Amino acid sequence: MVSTFHGLELGKRGLAVTQTSITTTGQNIANANTKGYSRQQVNASASPSLDVWTSGGKSGQLGTGVSLDSITRVRDSFLDRQFQDQSSALGESQVKQQTLDRLETIINEPSETGLSSSMDQLWAAWQDVANEPKSSAAQTVLKERATEFVNTAQAMDRDMTYAIDDLNRQQADTVNQVNEISKQIAELNGSIKKAGNHANDLMDKRDALVEELSTLATIKVTANTDGTNSISLRNADGTAGTSLVKSDVKSGAIIDGTEVSGGKLAGIIQSKETVAHYQTELASTIEQFVTANGLAEASAPGANLFTKDKAAFKVSELNVNPTISKDNPAQNANGDIQKVKTFFQSLVSELGAQSQSAIRTVENNGAALLATDNRRMSVTGVSIDEEMANLIMYQHSYSAAARFVSTTDQMLDVIINQMGR
Repeated sequence: MVSTFHGLELGKRGLAVTQTSITTTGQNIANANTKGYSRQQVNASASPSLDVWTSGGKSGQLGTGVSLDSITRVRDSFLDRQFQDQSSALGESQVKQQTLDRLETIINEPSETGLSSSMDQLWAAWQDVANEPKSSAAQTVLKERATEFVNTAQAMDRDMTYAIDDLNRQQADTVNQVNEISKQIAELNGSIKKAGNHANDLMDKRDALVEELSTLATIKVTANTDGTNSISLRNADGTAGTSLVKSDVKSGAIIDGTEVSGGKLAGIIQSKETVAHYQTELASTIEQFVTANGLAEASAPGANLFTKDKAAFKVSELNVNPTISKDNPAQNANGDIQKVKTFFQSLVSELGAQSQSAIRTVENNGAALLATDNRRMSVTGVSIDEEMANLIMYQHSYSAAARFVSTTDQMLDVIINQMGR
């Protein structure tokens, strides 16, 4: 025989769970436009039944209502991992594309002020000197064209050095950012561990940091049973690399980013190699060109048009010989100069092809990330239409539970106040 007041307890539980569902729905609606907020849902289950005996002497079970199990976030771990991977790919490709775009601006081809045009103008000036060897005007123009070529070449070389310096600064800043975010995630892990597995708001904050971290480096995230996340860098073969966060402890740090296989940091490191490659190729082009035009050390310039400070060639140490002779070896070097120009044009074409490929890669990665984010938000995002439908459903459930309590109260009133009169 169950208690006479069993119905009140059953109704009270229904009211409590429904009220919690209504409150959670209100929380979802209030945060519909909050960035990083994950939709929450109430998880309930039937309360343990009571054993009762029927009039026939057989046992049965009588329900005791509903129990509130938890309030959890709605997430899809597969889509989260996919979003992290694609964020890493986009972060890497964006840095590469930006670097190649900067290189195209530095090389500035084709243009009337580029290196190729300067080569043509210098060669034309040589032709004028050859045609009028005694003309001081032709000699002056030649010297001016040589000076313009040196200035153009050194400006390009200097701008590439600046590009590498900027990438070095970005690398240091990004390394610090990775280490700082890892520290914050470890601190949030500690708070989540203390609060329990369903510290929803703290988990949202942690997920936002994890997403930011995935843009900077390719990471591997492991969910622990206590609600914390362990995070490590992911190697190119998919295995875990340097550990960054282990439960609620910041377990490691990256030193210079060379151990990173993806993300913005990997893009920076690869971009430095790209700039260094083009700077080396540009220096080789310039050296071949000035050698064909006459190059010697400044201590013994002879009849050569260009001089260098030391035996080893450096673009930054290139100068124009103040004494120009009509017997310069460049007068017979047309074939060599044309070969240099052809090599330079192939270098420009290589850069252009790489730049176009990088643009397409950024577009593809961006589109893939957007598609994944849309799929993810369809799961974890708040739909006002869905929440309003739930609100109406919970409202009716609450009214029904209240009606049940009212009916039970009337029954008790009959038993308590009217029986036995």
